[in-house]
Amino acid sequence: MSVLYELNGIEQYYDDKKVLSIDRLKLEENQIIGFLGPNGSGKSTLLSLLSFADKPTKGDILFNGIENKKLNAEMKQSIAMVPQDPYLLKRTVFDNIAYGLRIRDKSDNIEKKVYEALEQVGLDSSFGKRKWSQLSGGESQRVALASRLVLKPKVLILDEPTSGVDTNSVQLIKEAILLAKKKYNTTILISSHDHNWLNNICDKKIALFQGELVESGSVNLLFAPWEKDINGNLVKRFIDGQELTVPNSTGKKKDSVVMIKSEFIEICKDDCIGMINENTLIGVINSIHMQEEGTFLQIEFTIAGVCFNCKISRKYMEEQRLLPGDRININIDLNEVCWI
Repeated sequence: MSVLYELNGIEQYYDDKKVLSIDRLKLEENQIIGFLGPNGSGKSTLLSLLSFADKPTKGDILFNGIENKKLNAEMKQSIAMVPQDPYLLKRTVFDNIAYGLRIRDKSDNIEKKVYEALEQVGLDSSFGKRKWSQLSGGESQRVALASRLVLKPKVLILDEPTSGVDTNSVQLIKEAILLAKKKYNTTILISSHDHNWLNNICDKKIALFQGELVESGSVNLLFAPWEKDINGNLVKRFIDGQELTVPNSTGKKKDSVVMIKSEFIEICKDDCIGMINENTLIGVINSIHMQEEGTFLQIEFTIAGVCFNCKISRKYMEEQRLLPGDRININIDLNEVCWI
């Protein structure tokens, strides 16, 4: 795959405060790339730069090998973005979706294009007559998405596309995104707090914290909510009843985020008596991926729907006969966690 974006020496400041610092980042074309991290980590700022809606305070962004300062209007228009709270024009759904085509002088076969875009997001042609004010939250999000998909963009940027929408809309948005990648070779960049959803749709994930990149393939971020035990330590209670108590965390707040490096997670399926203790958790393997260097495998697994990853050798995988869908025992070295 060829490189679509290349970021070098990026720094972004707002009111003299540095909110983003990226030394180097490459993003390849025709991929679905997810950006994750807590609020204030710089996700929306980065997406704003990648959409060229904002200029970096320092550094350069190359798009298709061309510096951001030299991009023409046509190249910038090949990038479409749906913000977290999409704004719809005060007109019909049809006119909202057709607007981008009209201002680009692409009004030929406009009805066909609009209705195809509606169908792509799971809405029938009758929705075209509806007013913007007659839509639910999920419908508004899908109409906003359709208004970008109708442009067949080279890049589609989505900021929290599933936030506050119903389950049906979440699935339809996913299907529309996958179709855009397949049908138009669109590169899709997604920021979301829904890590399970990102895991199920993304080819690559990038984590940010406090404006800096965190290698998502080697760390796990465990977010709030936390509870306090009788000793005042933070406890993560999973929906299946399992618990993870972090020692020496009495001074931490309930909205804190803990970072766990993958090398401090141990998994086992067979002959695990020697590693099981009172803190051992049970999870299920989602996927197994070969790392670029070829020495290790990345294991992605879930504990009650919460996603984690760790690295193991190929030899250990073969000894344990690990496969997707296997139930595994999991130990996390809680003395090595980092609060962020």
